[in-house]
Parts: sequence; C-alpha cells; structure tokens
Amino acid sequence: MQKNGSDKIIAHNILSPWIETNDINWSCIISNLTPKKFNKNDVIFQQDCNSKYVYLIKNGRVRLDIYSLTGEDKTVFIAGKGTFIGELSPIDNLNNICRASASTDSEIYLILKSDFLKQLNTNIEFTKNILTLSAKKIRLLVEDIKQLSFNNASYRVCYALVHLVNQYSTRTPDGYKLAMKFTHQEMANLTGLSRVSVSNIISDLHSKGILKKMNGYLLIKDIEAIMSYLNDI
Repeated sequence: MQKNGSDKIIAHNILSPWIETNDINWSCIISNLTPKKFNKNDVIFQQDCNSKYVYLIKNGRVRLDIYSLTGEDKTVFIAGKGTFIGELSPIDNLNNICRASASTDSEIYLILKSDFLKQLNTNIEFTKNILTLSAKKIRLLVEDIKQLSFNNASYRVCYALVHLVNQYSTRTPDGYKLAMKFTHQEMANLTGLSRVSVSNIISDLHSKGILKKMNGYLLIKDIEAIMSYLNDI
C-alpha cells in the first residue's frame, strides 16, 4: 500500500469505476454552450436509443447502466466531471449501449454529434484526448470482467471501497469519511452482486470495526485491514 501527497490510499491497480478527467481541457467544444441541469435520478439517455447529442459532464455524477431483457441491471461505471458519455454512437453510427442517469444533481453539456465529429476530424489534440478517455474506459471494462470472473464478493466490495476512499473521502482522526452516500443496491449494481450479499459484507466489516456509518456516510476506520485483504488474494 502507498499514500500520495493528499494522504489517500493507492491500490496496486489504479483503475476505478468512478471516472473523472479533470486534467483535460475540453474548451474547444463547449466554449459557446450552456450546460443543462439534471436532477438526481433523471435519465439522460436510454439504452438502445440514438440521441442527437454527445454528453460532457461539467459537474455531478452520471451512472451508466446496462439492462437485460428481464430487467436486471449492472452498473458499468460512474462518470464524473470532465467525462464524455455517449461518444461511441457518432463514431460507429449505432445506438447507445447503456442507459445514463444522474446519480446526483448534475450539469451536462449537450453537444451535437456533428460538432463532436468535426472536432474529432480536425482537432488532433481533441482526438488524442478522446482516445485517452476511451483507453481508460476499455481498461476499466477489462478490469470489471476480471473482477466478475476471478474475484469473490468480499474482494469486489473492498476494491470498490478503496476507490471511494481514493476519490471521495476526507481524512479524519478516526479514519477516512466518504463524502458521498451510496445505497447497498447501488454498490450491488456496480459490483455485480446482490443487495443481500453487499449488505452482509458491509455488516461483517462493521462488526469487525473496519468501518461504521456516521449520519448516513461511511467512515472507513481501518483502511489497512481492507488493503491487507486485497493484497493477500
């Protein structure tokens, strides 16, 4: 286990299902646009739809889900600030493969596909940035396949908790307090587990003194124990 300058935990595998790209400047395509506001749980686009736009998140978080014919769902990843979603559709001229919905109140730029393709075809820096983002998503999807194929339920939940600590926590004298709330069902959708399984794992970590809830937020009291478990697998 390592720590960075902000005293956050770094896992050996840095891929996270919470994607943000704060280091990329997208001003070339949004300079004349006003973001649209979406409330929590608003649907931005549906799975298998062909919308007019590509979407860039200014702030907030958007959940990308896939649904089966029987209504079962799996969260693919959570997109945050600076992340494009729906960008595959104008490239391959096929429908969106996920449903996108706001996990929190969010502001999102709606970019016409024609404008997106124009930048892609004429702006080499923009194209490189899109490729960088696409590479991150592909690696994340491969990591997700690996998690589902080879790792048990406890590993998947602990792995997600480490990345929550990395990206959405504040260090306190008692441990790392998460700055975002999530339900056991949301964790289940992200990890490919049942809500009952997630609840049992969280309860077990609570009983061992590794974490506890404070006003609806999780406090990770013993991140060393979680990291030791991940490193021992």
